[in-house]
Amino acid sequence: MDQQTYMIISTAWAVLAVVGRWLLFRKAGKPGWHSIIPILNAYDEYDICWKGRKIFLVVLLAAIAGGCASQAQENPFLAAVGAMAALWVLIIHWRQSMKLARSFGKGGLTGFFLFLFNNIGRVILGLSAAEYVGKE
Repeated sequence: MDQQTYMIISTAWAVLAVVGRWLLFRKAGKPGWHSIIPILNAYDEYDICWKGRKIFLVVLLAAIAGGCASQAQENPFLAAVGAMAALWVLIIHWRQSMKLARSFGKGGLTGFFLFLFNNIGRVILGLSAAEYVGKE
């Protein structure tokens, strides 16, 4: 794949992410423009479906995983810590996908779709007739 094609696909994927979050935020009563700001959009999405402020745990684990993975060749302990943190982030992403689906009155199949295809799933959920019912 040449660089121009890659840039077009990457830009389309980023626009899809912003549009999907914008639609969900509007349905949940949050400002749609929050979907444009990187850390704020993650915070708002987690705030829509989690009780408490668990976003800080996810951000911390993602930072640990990224930092440890970059040093993995030099230190096997850091590689193990990075792998465990990445697994934990994956588990949190699974739970967040399920909670997001339930926050809009949808079931496990929608949550599974959100887990696998999060940007497309957000757009579909945002354009559907589903309404925000609140946190579990």
